[in-house]
This record gives sequence, structure tokens and C-alpha cells, in this order.
Amino acid sequence: MAERSAGRPRDPEADHAILTAAFELFLERGLDGTSIEQVAKRAGVTRATVYRRFATKEELLFSVIELPRDVAALDPARMAVAPPEEIVRGWAALMSTAQAIQLLRRLVGASADNFPLMQRYWELFIAPRRAVLKDVVRPGFPPGTDLDVVVDMAAGALFYRVLTRPEQYPPAELETYLHKVLHQVGYRP
Repeated sequence: MAERSAGRPRDPEADHAILTAAFELFLERGLDGTSIEQVAKRAGVTRATVYRRFATKEELLFSVIELPRDVAALDPARMAVAPPEEIVRGWAALMSTAQAIQLLRRLVGASADNFPLMQRYWELFIAPRRAVLKDVVRPGFPPGTDLDVVVDMAAGALFYRVLTRPEQYPPAELETYLHKVLHQVGYRP
């Protein structure tokens, strides 16, 4: 979010309305099809209110992506202390929602014409979680295992499954699938 200036405190209801409106519009129209003006209108606030909180549409998108951080599998600080089972369960639960899949499809699609967007997504969202995930699963692999490759294989398999198939998977099915992938690449908790 943009740096906060001194003055009147921000209205949490306006924050919630902006993020909800942006989430809905990004899902419906993608990044290029969504404007700050549309977000403001749907949220019932002025454009200035949105711009006081988010300097760019991309910054707003990354705040929307961070919304589900209450899931331990998405918050790097919580991931660091969570058992691997909880992380797998959290990722499976998230990736079983139509909204998460659609938002990820929109982000990947937008990155084709805006690669800096994907670079920023990597830096802000993926890289911090990868670093923690490697530390969490390290004890389940033999010494010398290339954990970058392991994480790529597990994440790639999960993303491939949910992004390229028309059906939506229940959380338990995705959790079982992730366990199978990890087992295939040598993970033994």
C-alpha cells in the first residue's frame, strides 16, 4: 500500500470496499480491463480515496493477492512455524476456490504483455514463501536434495492441475494430490 500521510485516520470500511471491488473487477475483467475509476465506483468511494491508498493499479492488485494471508499456508511468518501438513492443507484449500484460480489465470495472462508484473509478483509473493517452504520441508529430504527443483515441481504440478483443467477440485483431493507429488519427488516426513 502507499505510504500513509499524517491526517485523518483511514476508514477500514472504505479499505474493505476498495479491496472487494478490485478483487471482483480483476476477476471479471482482468488487470487491463479494470480501471481505478471502476474500482472507486463499485466501492462507493472517490478515485482520490483509492489513489490515497494505492498509487497504481498494480499496487492494488498485489494488495488483493495478499488478502488470503490469514491462511497459514500463505503468510510466510506463519508458514515458518506451521507443520508441513498445515501448509499443504492451506494451499489445497486456497487452490480449490474458483476465485483463486481465476485470479491466478488473470495474473498469468496479464504477465504475457506485462512481464514486470510477474517479476513483482515473484518478488512480493512467491519468493518469500519459497524460501520458507524450502526450510519447512528440508528435514523430509535427504541431504543434497535440490529444494529449488522440488518446490518448482510441486508448485508446477499444482498450478498445472488447477489452471489447465476445467473441473474444480475439492480441497481434500488437491491435498492428496500434493502429498503424492511430494512423495514422488522423495519427501519422507
